[in-house]
Amino acid sequence: MIEEIFSQAVRFAVTNWRTGVTFEQMLNGLACPGDLSRELLPAIEHELNKRNCSGAEVRAFAWSQPFLKLEAVFQPSELPDTPINFCPVPDAEGTVLARVSAIACLAIINSASVSYGSENGGDLFVNLVVFPPGRGKFTEKSADKMTGHTDGVTFPLRGYSDPVNERIAPSPDFVCLSALRNPNEVPTTVMPLERLMERLSSEHIKELQKPQYIIGSQLTFRDGMVEILGDELEVDDAQLIFPMNGSWWIRFSHSTTQIAEIGQKSAQEAMDALKKACAECVIAVPLQPGDIALVNNRIALHGRSAPGKEFGGQTRWLLRTYGLDVSDLAPGQWHEGSTFMLYP
Repeated sequence: MIEEIFSQAVRFAVTNWRTGVTFEQMLNGLACPGDLSRELLPAIEHELNKRNCSGAEVRAFAWSQPFLKLEAVFQPSELPDTPINFCPVPDAEGTVLARVSAIACLAIINSASVSYGSENGGDLFVNLVVFPPGRGKFTEKSADKMTGHTDGVTFPLRGYSDPVNERIAPSPDFVCLSALRNPNEVPTTVMPLERLMERLSSEHIKELQKPQYIIGSQLTFRDGMVEILGDELEVDDAQLIFPMNGSWWIRFSHSTTQIAEIGQKSAQEAMDALKKACAECVIAVPLQPGDIALVNNRIALHGRSAPGKEFGGQTRWLLRTYGLDVSDLAPGQWHEGSTFMLYP
């Protein structure tokens, strides 16, 4: 019920806001997401109150759930053909409303809309689409199934620091997905950490907390890492699960995590058990055009089923941005001159 109220409040608040601004003013708002959030928050809170709800209730609910599926938050109208690259996001009525609505959804749960300078040039929103042939691993990965992972996996969890470079900002708290097209109803997949933990033995849990893993950069970050840091970011002596206020947080990627030393049988067995649990705990979340999913990047892994090789035209098209509680970030963890781009 609270998801329905959340969806309605954002939809009504953004729709009313749209009637008072020009298309150019909407684009200007997207350039300053923090200011846009502050402008929209009172209207969203008002809409929640009209439905006997509050921002505090929505925040508490959102932070406790592995994901929220918010239905029919925006109208994806006047869309061009599906792009064939991560960026730029075309400026059309439907894509702008999708982005404004995503910023609004994150704002009400106390998350700033952020990007990372090392991924896709730091664009705040990127297209999640199938790439045409000829782009190597990017083409393959865009058309294939995506296994469970947390985004920004080589960045520290919020509240922790990178052991080598304190400038490195935390990974996102939330992954925000806005659906523009999904004709074959290809689902986003979510693996809640709570369900994974139920399938792990106490010994596996102990092993996954030990600093005995290596985590490598995810594909979309690698070129940017080299450009900014001089090399790909790799985390040595990493732990994968963390006790946090009576619960658990996770950082993990099927494709970029390995044991630190060959022959660490107990470490490998624990990671294998985690992968097996992921395969057993998949929740399919098919998004319809106009839906927004908020995946909690601390207490869930996410992926997707294979969208297939068709590209462009009227094929699957999602937008993605990140949400993070930035209240404790140091000034150096932002890229200079940007209000939303985090380092690296």
